[in-house]
Amino acid sequence: MRDLWLKISCFFTGFNYQIVKNSSEAAAKMVKKNMSALIIISFIWGFVGFNFTTRYLHGNTLTSLLVALVMVIIVIQIERQILLSVDRNKWGFRFRFLIGVVMALIGSLIIDQIIFKDDIEKSQVDLVQQRVNQVLPLKTTELKEQIAQIAGAIETKEAERSAILSELTRTPTITTPTSVGKYEKDSTGRMVMVGREVTYQSVPNPKADLVPQIDGQIAQLRAELTRKEEMLLNIRTGIESDIAQKTGFLDELNALLRIVTSSLVSILVWLFLFMFFASLELFILVNKLSDKNTDYEEIILHQMDVRKKQLEKLSDFN
Repeated sequence: MRDLWLKISCFFTGFNYQIVKNSSEAAAKMVKKNMSALIIISFIWGFVGFNFTTRYLHGNTLTSLLVALVMVIIVIQIERQILLSVDRNKWGFRFRFLIGVVMALIGSLIIDQIIFKDDIEKSQVDLVQQRVNQVLPLKTTELKEQIAQIAGAIETKEAERSAILSELTRTPTITTPTSVGKYEKDSTGRMVMVGREVTYQSVPNPKADLVPQIDGQIAQLRAELTRKEEMLLNIRTGIESDIAQKTGFLDELNALLRIVTSSLVSILVWLFLFMFFASLELFILVNKLSDKNTDYEEIILHQMDVRKKQLEKLSDFN
């Protein structure tokens, strides 16, 4: 079990298991200590990635888990830049310090949004009401214009229908002429037309067919008018729902900023969280700077020196 955990630690931290196994106990403890710090940081950033995807990217559970896994992989690769450095590269450490501060700031902001969730939602209610008051007059005017247009169209169609019904009352039928040719035989026996006979018959007024069509159009317009009037009655609720659904990360970030700067207590809470994240992010860096090299690093450096000398001799020989 001891070798298994050491193998796992070497795999994630990037250390060579065979060299660590043949080194002193100090080297093995150094690897396990770094692995413990890596686990803590990875779990926290996995939690941050999962919640960020769920809350702001609206991902499902599987998507959120995948993003959390990607975040853990990225964190491990960043920490490896320090863990696997053999020499004390000041610029590398400074750059890692800068990355740690930025990551701590991002992590603390996301965690703060989870901790202050209820306070942010209360603040968002006031913000939504302000935006509703700005949008409501324009939307109300637009809906009223649409209602007036539909009502005017209904009046026009009803007037047209009334005119047709009045005409049908006066003339329910119309007389249409029908002409029929009259034929007689001539001297050669052929049938030739000698005249036309016109007959008149009464048929229903064809405008009666227009009434059902107009009735259908009036019914559609009245249904649309009812829908628009319902929208006008519920317009405030609808606008509030639309604005609330479109609230994003930056909106909540602005709300968080207002909450954090509103009192000394909230500022202290944010500072403590930021310091906590910064301490975790810089934990491995500080360990690397404070710990003395173990025989593992000495073996690596010795192997590098031997290899360099071999290359120098090979170059001189050539």
